[in-house]
This record gives sequence, structure tokens and C-alpha cells, in this order.
Amino acid sequence: MTAESPSRTIETRRHQMFPTLGVADIERVRRFGTPRHYGRGDCLFRAGEPGPGMFLVLKGTVAITQRDGLGRVVPIERQGPGQFLAEIAQLSGRPALVDGHADEDVEALLVPPEQLRALIIAEADLGERLVRAMILRRVALIESGGSGPVLIGPPQSAPLLRLQNFLQRNGHPYHVVDAT
Repeated sequence: MTAESPSRTIETRRHQMFPTLGVADIERVRRFGTPRHYGRGDCLFRAGEPGPGMFLVLKGTVAITQRDGLGRVVPIERQGPGQFLAEIAQLSGRPALVDGHADEDVEALLVPPEQLRALIIAEADLGERLVRAMILRRVALIESGGSGPVLIGPPQSAPLLRLQNFLQRNGHPYHVVDAT
């Protein structure tokens, strides 16, 4: 997902990761969400902070970015009308792994975590597509190594390997900077 380490998942499964919902699906989501308006440049969610839930863009465009180990902003995706902003962490209110900012004025539905879980159960076929996309997004972030903590140290050091093993077991993306 970054220029340095593109994700194979995002290259081969983009259509499943970033689907555009049709009018009927948007109406099904509407009863679980609350309309929100964001001005150009507003932050919808920030990496490291608990996400408010899933956003379904009705109008406008949202830029999804991540910051690398040096604080540089790396673009991931731009999402517009009919697309939703969420990854699997939004089901439990865990911290976001990426940033989302309005590129222009945005109208969206915000579906909080508890309502998102209710949506997935009540609308099983739609819920399956949403969960698949969220899981694939998480996999792509893990593959790219561009999100999450930055581990700095010699590649074969025991403490670094323990940290890597812990993060891998917990499905958490990370990036390693070789300090040798």
C-alpha cells in the first residue's frame, strides 16, 4: 500500500477491498447510521485514536493516508460516494491504523461500532461484503508494513524478533527499520 512496499492483496483484490455500494445498499445502511457533515480538511479519524465507527460517504471525497516511521504522510486511497471507510478495528472501537481527512465538503453516514455489529447481523449479505472488505484492508496494512509501530534495531536481535513475533501473532501491522 505504500510506494516502498505495495500490498499484494490491494493489487489483486481492490474491488473487494473498496466496493461502491448501490442505492439499495445505502438505504439499508441508513437506518443504522447518523448523517454527518465534514468541511474540507476536517479529520474524520486519526491513527492511534479510537475510531468513531464506519463512515459511508454520500457526497464528497475522503483521503485515507498513513504516516511512515519518519512522520511522512503516505496516500493509500481516496474514497467517494457509495464507498465506506472502516477496517476491522471499527467493530470493537479499537484505535484506527490510518488517517481520514475530507478532501472537500463531505456528507456521510456514521455507523458507530455497536450499530455496525447490528448492521452486520441484520443485513447478512451486505454485512458479509463489509466484513470481507474490512478484513482485506487489515491484511493489506499488515502486508505493507506501513502502519502501526516502528521497530528500530538490528534485524536479528532477540528483543526485536520477540516484538515482531508478538505483533504478528496479534495481527497488528508494524514496520522495521534496520539500525545496523
